[in-house]
Amino acid sequence: MRKVLFAAVALLLLGALLPQINQNYPGYLVIGFGGELNKGYEMNLWFAIVALVALLLALFLLTWISRSLFRAVRGSVDRLRFGRQRVARRRLTSGLVEFMEGNWSRARRQLLKSAPRSEAPLINYLAAARSAHELGFREEANELLAKAEACGDDTGLAVALSQARMQLQDKHYEQCIASLKRAKQLEPKHPALLQMLKQAYYALGDWSNLRELLPELEKHANMSEEDRQKLEREVYEHQLIEAANRNDREKLHDIWHGLNGRWQRNVELRSLFARLLHQSGDDSAAEKHLRWLLNREWAPKLADLYGRLAGADAAAQLSAAEGWLKEYGESADLLTCLGRLSLRNELWGKAQQYFEKSLLLRQDPATSAELARLFKALGEKDKASRLFEEGLMQAVPNLPPVSMPSQDKPLLGVHA
Repeated sequence: MRKVLFAAVALLLLGALLPQINQNYPGYLVIGFGGELNKGYEMNLWFAIVALVALLLALFLLTWISRSLFRAVRGSVDRLRFGRQRVARRRLTSGLVEFMEGNWSRARRQLLKSAPRSEAPLINYLAAARSAHELGFREEANELLAKAEACGDDTGLAVALSQARMQLQDKHYEQCIASLKRAKQLEPKHPALLQMLKQAYYALGDWSNLRELLPELEKHANMSEEDRQKLEREVYEHQLIEAANRNDREKLHDIWHGLNGRWQRNVELRSLFARLLHQSGDDSAAEKHLRWLLNREWAPKLADLYGRLAGADAAAQLSAAEGWLKEYGESADLLTCLGRLSLRNELWGKAQQYFEKSLLLRQDPATSAELARLFKALGEKDKASRLFEEGLMQAVPNLPPVSMPSQDKPLLGVHA
C-alpha cells in the first residue's frame, strides 16, 4: 500500500513539474532512417520520454493481464477436472477429524457426502458405518459395511474387524466370535483380532477356548507380561472352579495336571486347588498339596484350611503342623489348626491348650466355638455356655445401644 501511494505521489509531482521543465529546458529528439529515403522524425524530447514510459507501462499491463487470464482459464479447467475430487478430499479429512473427536452425526454426514467421489471409499464407508452405529442406526451401519466390502477384493479383513467391534460393543458375543473367526482365516495373527476374541470369550466365560487362545495372545496380541499372566491365572482358576462345581473330580485333576510346573507352584492356584479338593471331599489329596505348599512357602491363613482337612494320617498331619509351630512361631491361625488336629488325634488336653492360646492372640468366633464344643463334650457346660455366648457376640459385633431389662426390677408390660 505504501509503494502504491509513493508511486501515485511521484507521478503527480512529475505531472506538475513536467510543463515547467519543458518550458525551461526545451529540446527535441530526431529519429532518422538511413538509406535512399533518408527520412527522419522530430519530436519534443519530453514528449518522447513520456511516450516511452507510457509504452513500457502498456507492455507491463498487457503482460500482467495475459498472465492473469491464463491463470484464470487454467484454474477453471482444473476446477472442472479436479474440483470434485478436492472437495471430496476436504470432506473426507473433515469427516475423519469429526470421527476422531466423536462427533458422530457430523462425521457420518461428511463421510457419506464424499464417498461417491472419494479416492479411498473404503475408509469413508467404514468410518461412516461406525458413526451410524454409535448413533444407533444399526441397519444403516450394516448397509454401509456391505458397501465397504464391495469396494474391492481385499476389504474382507477390515470389514470383518469393524463388524466384530460393533457386535462386541453391543454385547452380541456369539456373533462377534463368528465374525472374528471369519477374519482369522484371512489374518490369523492380527493383534486387534486376537484382543477382541479374548474379550468375547472372557465375557461369555468360555474358559476352554480362552485357554486355547493363550499361546497366540502371548506371541501376537501385544499384551504386557503382567496382564497376560493375570489372564492366564484367571483362566486356570475358573476352569478348576467349574470342574469342582460340577463335582467332576477327574476333570479337576486333569486340569491341574495339565498346568506347567510354574503354575503348579503358584501359591494362589495351589491353595485354590487344595480348597476345591476339600470341597469335593478329597481331603487326602488336599492335605498332600497343602502340606507341600506350606513346607515351601509359609502362609498363616492356609494353616486354618490345613486344620480342617481329614488327611490319611492324622498323626503325621499333627506332626507337620507342630513342626511349623517350631519354625514359624505362634499365630492364631496355626494354634487353631493345631487344636483341631489334636481333636482329630483325640488329644483333648492338648487341643484345649492350643485353642486357649489362640484366643489369647485373637478373639475369633470359630475358635471360641471349637473350644466351647470341647468343653461341652467334657461335661463343663458352664464354660461351654460362656464360650458360645462370647463367640456369638464376636460374630455379631457393634450391636446398637438400647435399653435392656434389669434382673432386679419387674418387667413392665409383661402379664402372667
